[in-house]
Amino acid sequence: MVEQSHSFHKRSSQIVVAFDSTHEALTCEQMCKEQDIPGRLIPTPVEIKADCGLAWAMLPAEKEAFEIKIAGSLKVAGIYELDL
Repeated sequence: MVEQSHSFHKRSSQIVVAFDSTHEALTCEQMCKEQDIPGRLIPTPVEIKADCGLAWAMLPAEKEAFEIKIAGSLKVAGIYELDL
């Protein structure tokens, strides 16, 4: 019998920022890159109700820098902590 190895993605806590427009999500991505705040655009998780299908995901350690440098410049629909 051959044993199959399964690769499972380990869930980790992520900060997810939701937006009401794609423009805001893309602006967030650009601003975060300029401010060296690591993260990436992801499809908005189904747990979040937002008008935009894109959200910004980052590690919890980046939340404070995001709130100080970025959040006030964007229309943010919500900031959530989820296991992704």
